[in-house]
Amino acid sequence: MKLTVCVLAVLVAAGFAFSGPRLNVLSGDARLMLDDYNEIWAYPGTMAKYQFGIVTSESMYSESDAGEWGLGWFGCIMDFDGVTWGATHNHGGDLLEVLYHNGNYGIIVGLDYSTMPADTMMNGEDVLAFDVAFGTEIDLFGDYTDLAIGAGYGSVEETGVDTTYGKATDLMVGASVRGHTDGLFNLFPIISAGFQQEKTEMGDYDFTESTISFDFGAGINKMYAPNTQFVVGAFMGVTNTSYSVSEGDAPDSDMMINIINLKGGVEQQLLRWLVLRAGATSNTYYSKSGDADAAIGTSVDGRFGLGFEVGNFTLNADISQDFLHEGPYLIGGGANGFLGNIACIYDF
Repeated sequence: MKLTVCVLAVLVAAGFAFSGPRLNVLSGDARLMLDDYNEIWAYPGTMAKYQFGIVTSESMYSESDAGEWGLGWFGCIMDFDGVTWGATHNHGGDLLEVLYHNGNYGIIVGLDYSTMPADTMMNGEDVLAFDVAFGTEIDLFGDYTDLAIGAGYGSVEETGVDTTYGKATDLMVGASVRGHTDGLFNLFPIISAGFQQEKTEMGDYDFTESTISFDFGAGINKMYAPNTQFVVGAFMGVTNTSYSVSEGDAPDSDMMINIINLKGGVEQQLLRWLVLRAGATSNTYYSKSGDADAAIGTSVDGRFGLGFEVGNFTLNADISQDFLHEGPYLIGGGANGFLGNIACIYDF
């Protein structure tokens, strides 16, 4: 039994779970985005800049690799006499998310709830999760600094017809700051830290996993030509996970150090209505787990995407990874779809 609470992006020091097709290509890190709705979930204090409605779709593949489409998330954010209100459904795993900005600070509250009764053929499951994030501007680094603080709690119970088999709880807290400067790295510094504790209870046996994460970096998000935008980030960080059990010996702790994590992309406006995007990430890391030998490795990934703009309407899409690696190779081939995730956005 495993519970994952999808708290706001601010809580994840190096990953940032919330994404969109444009973000997926241009670094995958919402802390590096400017004038893009994804930054709201990294720094809720930026919310007042945006008024839009959005519907997203995600690609899903069956075992036969036949492409199918599923609804991702949808929502709307609007200004009402200087106060911004918004709501989303299914964003980041939350059943309902409410957004609010009063002109000075922003708050995002998310709630997820589901229940599946047990029967004689299958165990039941009850899920409840809650998360909240606060963001504002402060005078700390550079011209001004975005500050975000967040917390979340979730629980899931696995039940039988007349009994409870186990329960898992997840607690997360985190914070992030992002300075704005006029230098080469116009986003500096970017600092994030988080703590997560997952506890599983099964009868008299308890297992607890505690993770502390921290990273530090700098970013560039600038137009270097009238129709060309660059997004680049460089980060260093560490994640340490420790374990405890109510009985027996606990597993040894795990540690990963991101020696240098590079991420970014370029966006080129080819026509008034057509945008092309390309991006890549590279992470060189050191990892150590218990008494096992330490390892140093590097992971590299690349992505491509498209944007279509007509008036206030924008359609962003990333090209499916399966299409790039296992696809029809432009002529014939497998059934992997061309587009992966799609977001349809209308700016008010």
